[in-house]
Amino acid sequence: MSPNVEGERLEEGRKSRNEQRLETRSRLFAASMTEFRRVGVQATQIEDIIRAAGVARGTFYNHFPTKEHVLLEYLDRLQQGAAARLAECTEEAPRPFFRNAVDVLLEVVAKEEPTILREALSAISRHVEEIGDGAPLYSGMTEFFEAAQARGDIRSDLTPSELSIAFLPGVFGLLLLRLGTPESELRATLHHAVDVFVRGIAP
Repeated sequence: MSPNVEGERLEEGRKSRNEQRLETRSRLFAASMTEFRRVGVQATQIEDIIRAAGVARGTFYNHFPTKEHVLLEYLDRLQQGAAARLAECTEEAPRPFFRNAVDVLLEVVAKEEPTILREALSAISRHVEEIGDGAPLYSGMTEFFEAAQARGDIRSDLTPSELSIAFLPGVFGLLLLRLGTPESELRATLHHAVDVFVRGIAP
């Protein structure tokens, strides 16, 4: 067998294993969310999740260290569409960019079940150190801050990563505190918070 053919077969095997892992993770995520909606996050038992997903208990922990990590993935999935829309606006000035960001987030969360969303937003405060691990909005915000610093639109004494971590948990915290507030009032509150933040990062 030629080295090229053998290499191709090894690559196919790696892809197959990776695809299998993603499929298992997807089943665990779906089973977890079903249980969360059925009985609530706190009452959900890992045994019920793994039974529904058809995997061993250890497999769950290989993918999600805790039930809260399922909620963090839930938030990541919510963010993906918002992040894609914001990626087209990186040339905007800070104030309109961030106002647009919170408007997009409001549009996304308005479609979600409040109980699950509240649990997910609460989990952020306990996992702030993990917010940058591939989170779609974190990555998009960091790219915006890099571009804005290069243009001289914002101060440069904080790194783009630090600025992202300063902004996003604050927005999520306000969403958590004001869930159930009429959308127009919540939007006004978030816009005011954006204005305060933008003044703080001005050069």
